[in-house]
Amino acid sequence: METKINSERIKRLRVKFGFQRDLYVEPRGLSGGLAVWWSASISLTVLYKSRNIIHLVIDSTSSGLPNYISFVYGPPKEGERRIVWNILRSLASNVVGSWLAVGDFNDLLSQSEKEGGNPKAMQKIMNFQSLLSDYDLLDLELKGSMFTWCNKRSGALVREQLDRALGNVEFRNAFDHAIVFHVDPVGSDHHALVVDCYYIDAKAPKVFRFEANWTQHDDFVCIVERGWYSVDGEVKNKVQDLIHRLEACKKKLIEWSRKEFPNFRKVIDHLHRELNCCYMGTFNAEKLLLVENLVHQIEEAWEREETCWWQCSRIL
Repeated sequence: METKINSERIKRLRVKFGFQRDLYVEPRGLSGGLAVWWSASISLTVLYKSRNIIHLVIDSTSSGLPNYISFVYGPPKEGERRIVWNILRSLASNVVGSWLAVGDFNDLLSQSEKEGGNPKAMQKIMNFQSLLSDYDLLDLELKGSMFTWCNKRSGALVREQLDRALGNVEFRNAFDHAIVFHVDPVGSDHHALVVDCYYIDAKAPKVFRFEANWTQHDDFVCIVERGWYSVDGEVKNKVQDLIHRLEACKKKLIEWSRKEFPNFRKVIDHLHRELNCCYMGTFNAEKLLLVENLVHQIEEAWEREETCWWQCSRIL
């Protein structure tokens, strides 16, 4: 990830998200740094690191991952960007196997990847196209808004697809279901990218889970009693009677929990869908205000969800 936060602050976030290993390139002035987190179960070697590229080779025993991963930040200035692309070419020439390159490339592959402002110079587009074609890199299929960056200026709005995930032929063959998701830009002017190498578009059946924090609610015992005694006690088979009573308790608890313990994940997902709709089509001042309001609601929902999980951990 690209970050303007120093390593000491971002390490606290790494621990919070449950990663055990990290690598940082510190930011300099207004220029952001780079950070990579990974689990202790993954064995990797850093082949190259700079303010613009972190290039890794994954140990062959870490199955289910590409052989190589490059995290990229393309400099805003064209001259500096060409230097970085040449470094990436040099690294690519030694890649043997599947390769994933992901990040903010700060470049476009066509005019259609920009909306608003002046057109991108064709020579710059062709330079970036040449980099990808030289090493058979292709955009991964995406879900979400096409544009990944927005200047959020009402009346002079510009949107561009600056961030992307690229895979070579070996990667596409090994991970033919790979998809990149563009996560809505909350707290940033860029969409975050999430790459799922094994995406399956299928919904698993919902499973009932008893939540320990329910027992701390004043109404819990009453709700269970309502479910338990709502079943007719004339069933002679005690096992069947128990099953019926437990099923009745489950239904009562589900109905009650939806009111007392709202599903923050569903609320957040709904807000994200509304936010994503705002980035579709023409962007105007009215939509900009709506985006700001939705981002505020998402941040509040995140805080409420985090508070709920903290309370659950205290109970457990």
